[in-house]
Amino acid sequence: MCFAFDSLECSKNYIGAHSIQNNGVLNQISIENHVYTLNIEIDQNMLIPQLKFVSIGKNKASTFSGFCKKHDEEFFNGIEDKEYKGTFEQNYWFAFRALCFELDRKLRLKKSYTALFQKHPQATRIPIIYTNYYSSELSIRDSWKEYERFKYIFMEKSFDEIDTFVKEIPFRVGFTATTSVAVGVDMEGNMAADIYNYDEKLFIPSLYISVIPKNSSTIIIISRFKEDLCYEKILTQLKSTKNTDTLFSYITFCLVEYSENVYFSPYLIDSLNEKNKNMIRSAFMGVVSHTPELRIFNMLQTASLNLFDLRL
Repeated sequence: MCFAFDSLECSKNYIGAHSIQNNGVLNQISIENHVYTLNIEIDQNMLIPQLKFVSIGKNKASTFSGFCKKHDEEFFNGIEDKEYKGTFEQNYWFAFRALCFELDRKLRLKKSYTALFQKHPQATRIPIIYTNYYSSELSIRDSWKEYERFKYIFMEKSFDEIDTFVKEIPFRVGFTATTSVAVGVDMEGNMAADIYNYDEKLFIPSLYISVIPKNSSTIIIISRFKEDLCYEKILTQLKSTKNTDTLFSYITFCLVEYSENVYFSPYLIDSLNEKNKNMIRSAFMGVVSHTPELRIFNMLQTASLNLFDLRL
């Protein structure tokens, strides 16, 4: 489908739209036109999920079938083909593209659950599977509500309704990410969004995060709707913190704990020792951890990890 607001004018020529700019960003970290992503695999001996670094062509990395060619070019021209100036409108489009990528992923996940339940009806009685399915349904509902808010801003041209933290750091990192995630705690460990509350009446909004490596620097963009008061303190903390280690650790936590749309430089990952590779893999396991003990271990790995140490 095309997530354009004027779907009647859609060209219907659906493409693999990039949530992360191909030539402008992915080529900053790619080697021979390939990047690394983390894929989940099932260990055939122990029958438990594991994450592995997998090489993928940069033309396929971060793509999703969420726009027709016409609207992909019209909507994202201002961030694809123009220098980033930090305008309200540019920040809006970075956030909107992150939302569309995650919404597309959630809709595909729902289809996979439907196929699973058709093939194995008994799976609906397995608590962890049903809980994940129910959670995905609520998340999709919330994402559509956010989509309507983006649409309203677009129609009214009120791009300043998005509050954004921007920081350019003087080195190029060996990873890139763009994501729309509900975040449960702020930088001080206080509750932000109530992400584990499954009350159907509760709306859980998202933060929108992009990490964009450039030739000799990296741009970090984190946005929220101003009306989402649960994230107001997070944006205040991000803007006021003077400790870059704290800042980098918190952004790392948000990406590792909640996101999947992260890509790495093969050169950088291949240069790491096995201990550091395992730290990254363990941290990204997050809620996929199959036992409470492993979940605690992986959270400790997350606390020790700083993705911004991965520099090119």
